[in-house]
Formats: sequence, C-alpha cells, structure tokens
Amino acid sequence: MAEEINNEILEEEKAPKEVVIPEFYRDLSQDPQMKALWHYVFRTNGDRKPIKTPDGKPHKLDFTWKDMFPNENGHIEVEIGSGKGNFMTDYAEKHPDYFIMGSEWDFTWAAFAHERMEKRGIVAQGNAAMLRGDVFYFLRDAVKDNTVDAFHMYFPDPWPKERHHKNRLLRPDFLDEVARCLKPGKRIFYWGTDHKEYNEIALETFDAYPTCKVLVRNTAEPTEGITTGFERKYRKEGRPIYRSIIEFEK
Repeated sequence: MAEEINNEILEEEKAPKEVVIPEFYRDLSQDPQMKALWHYVFRTNGDRKPIKTPDGKPHKLDFTWKDMFPNENGHIEVEIGSGKGNFMTDYAEKHPDYFIMGSEWDFTWAAFAHERMEKRGIVAQGNAAMLRGDVFYFLRDAVKDNTVDAFHMYFPDPWPKERHHKNRLLRPDFLDEVARCLKPGKRIFYWGTDHKEYNEIALETFDAYPTCKVLVRNTAEPTEGITTGFERKYRKEGRPIYRSIIEFEK
C-alpha cells in the first residue's frame, strides 16, 4: 500500500503543472516632462510589486485615441518597436494628417525617440506619440476594435537564443490583437528584418493565421522610401534585408 502511494506521489510530481500567469493593473499616463511620451506600466503599492486584478482578468482601460491625440482625424497607425524613432519621425513629418503611435518597452529608447521628434518639430505638430511599455498588453487592454489603419514592425530584436524565443512578439495571440484592432477595408501590416531565421518564423506565423495574406514576400521596398537607422547600417554592411507586406482580410 505504501509503495502504491509513493508511486502515485511520483506520478504527480512528474505530471506537468499548470502555470497560471496573473494579470496586473497597468496605468496609462502622459509623461509630465515629455508631452508626446506616454507610459503604460504596472500599478504598484509603492513596494514595486504589481497589483493583481481582483478577478485575475485583464485590466481594461477606458481609452480612445483622442486621449493621446486630441486632434486626431480618424487615421491611426501603430509602429511596433520604434527604436530611436527614425521611421516614425520621417513618416509623421511626411503625413501631417496621419496620427502614428510608436512603441518601446525601454524608457531610454522611448525618450530618445521623443527627443528626435521634438528636434524635428513633430511633437509641436502633434501627430505622433511614443508609448513606453508592452505594446501587446496596450493593444489588448486599451485599444478598441476597428480603430487602427495600419501596423508597422521594422527590425525588431530577433531574440536569437532559443531560450529567449518566447520574447518574440510575432505570435498568434499578438496577431489576434492586430486583426481585432485593424479597421475594415485595406488592413495592412508592414514587416521588415535582417534576421533570416526570425523572418522565416514570422512569415510562417502570418501564413498560418486564418485571415492573413502575404501580398509581397521578402521583396517589398522600404515603406514610402523611408529606411530605419538599423536598415541603413545593415545595407551598408551588405546584409540581406527581408521586407514584406501582409494584408489581414475581414
């Protein structure tokens, strides 16, 4: 009998345990010093430990794009991972009638992009802003359905080590949010990278997603001729560049 109990205990220990990832409160706030920089970060009790939601479900924000862009005209685009802000600054300057939100999880990069925008007069122009925080959760918890005209994602960190692949953003649950947020009609996602393996995985993810159609595979030109800082560096080094245009059908 004791042997049977011990065997049952061993079997339980071998069985995979369910991992429960709690949801946390995150607050969206405008930076007091940099007017076009917004923070989307954990709410804490002062001990730096995020506060868990009472029901364990995502904390939904009552957010509209007017909160970030008071003068927005209904045309919203989102750049995932803006780096130093090269693309979004040039793009916002070229399209004063578009409103574009860039994003970076790291404050230093987000602040650098804001500084670039400020020097170029884009902050005063009022049609671009930077989000500092996890853009996946921002889309999921704050952005309403059918409110984004296009997404851009250029030269993201490829997280090359296998143990870090989980940090890659291009995965089905992220595409769920992209598909939900895009407006009906021409629903475009612009993608670019120099990393061959990540590019292959990304295109496989797009191909497998039910409403995705790759319109241009690997040979797209830089969006409206605008290259990022990384792209200019990589092209100078002779690295291959993979750019694609993906449509989300609806």
